Amino acid sequence: MKNEIIPKKENAGKGFHYTVTDEQIAEYAKWTIEEKMNWIVSTAGFINKVQTPEERKLSRQIKGKE
Repeated sequence: MKNEIIPKKENAGKGFHYTVTDEQIAEYAKWTIEEKMNWIVSTAGFINKVQTPEERKLSRQIKGKE
């Protein structure tokens, strides 16, 4: 199974499109709650490490936390 991140030309610099397969969704559905929570926590940590301070501020503003 291959994950794809496909930039859309009309949205260049404004985000990305992420595609998952039906098989990936079915596999995720088999995860326990603990596995899903661990994935969420590790993903949030990764995002926090790679975001610039400006991106982090914008993200908080979008979420209504700033």
